[in-house]
Amino acid sequence: MSGAQRTSLEWARQIAHAYRNALRAVDPDRCAKLDALARKRGQRWIAPTSIPAAAAEHGLDSVLPPKLIEQTWGIPAATLYGWKSKGLLVDRGERRAPRFLVRDVLEVQARRRTA
Repeated sequence: MSGAQRTSLEWARQIAHAYRNALRAVDPDRCAKLDALARKRGQRWIAPTSIPAAAAEHGLDSVLPPKLIEQTWGIPAATLYGWKSKGLLVDRGERRAPRFLVRDVLEVQARRRTA
């Protein structure tokens, strides 16, 4: 996505990530405290979720419901539904029982963060 196509929210998130990464470089403890506060207030998008490598590799090929993806990977279910409605994510579940391939979810997230 080019800069001209980005929303104000996407720009704000990119700037927030830049500030977070700068803070983490100079004061990791303070950054960790702010990450915890952000998660507590429902803003899990700002801080990456740590997942052991073995669990991550196995989990990438899992097809999971949105709420479980939210709990495990920290990506809100509402975001997944939004990506689906924009054609960015394929629903691999059944009618009224949506499920998404974790690998697809993380690829969409990565594209949106780096666009």
